[in-house]
Amino acid sequence: SCAKGVGIVKLMGRDAGFVAMFASLASDIVDLCLIPEVTVKLEDVLAHVERTVRRKGFMVIAVAEGAGQNFVATGGQGATGHTVYGDIGIFLRDRIDEFMKPVGGRSFYIDPSYIIRSAPVRPIDHTFCSRLAIDAVHTAMRGYTGVCVGPVHDIIVILPS
Repeated sequence: SCAKGVGIVKLMGRDAGFVAMFASLASDIVDLCLIPEVTVKLEDVLAHVERTVRRKGFMVIAVAEGAGQNFVATGGQGATGHTVYGDIGIFLRDRIDEFMKPVGGRSFYIDPSYIIRSAPVRPIDHTFCSRLAIDAVHTAMRGYTGVCVGPVHDIIVILPS
């Protein structure tokens, strides 16, 4: 922890915030979790930052990468046709730094996406991904579209996407 410090951790989740939400629930230090499914006002976030830092002396924010696009949307599309999202983590870092500077506070921003994605593969991960890939191909060969495959209670099922 850092006196009057606000830690911001950006986690995976372009369109759904379940990774950020469950990471927040699993942690005992996250004070605010921002997810794409919930639109927030910047002034509400800053007011919560002020109250929490005054009470605890520091704060941790978990933010899904798709959260807050009303502040940082690029309006563009990538080569695959997917929306190019702005970086909410950098936006929050800059706004919180601006907000906290007069009282001697600051923010710290961590984007662990490359660290997470570059972790070594364990044999169970390889087996699970191979099974998902095989089931995805079989699903497509059956003529299904607009679906994905995934586990539900340890059973691989076809889910609407």
